[in-house]
Amino acid sequence: MIVERVGTTILAGREKEFEAALCEVRQRLFMSKGFRGFTVAQSLENPSVYVVEVQWETLDERVELENTGRFERCWAPVDLFLSAALRVDLFTPRPTLDAQGPGVVTDLSWMNDNA
Repeated sequence: MIVERVGTTILAGREKEFEAALCEVRQRLFMSKGFRGFTVAQSLENPSVYVVEVQWETLDERVELENTGRFERCWAPVDLFLSAALRVDLFTPRPTLDAQGPGVVTDLSWMNDNA
């Protein structure tokens, strides 16, 4: 699996319109080969900042989206609301580092308020 992280800053006060357009982006991506998921987060400190994560089955499928020009067409509905270009990064998950429970803590000194 590949995780695509798309960061964006939009024009202040256009959040509702941006989110409506983002629904169209999600639908376009949903119809793309290899699409596996879509999540959105909005900054608490600056409501004009969003992070969208798109999960892809393989890197080849994500690269194909880019090479065919479909990436730009998929994201076109939000263009009117952007104050800067999209920032796109691709990641590979590291499931062995995911939180599966409390784990084992061997050094509890970090909890000491007197340290």
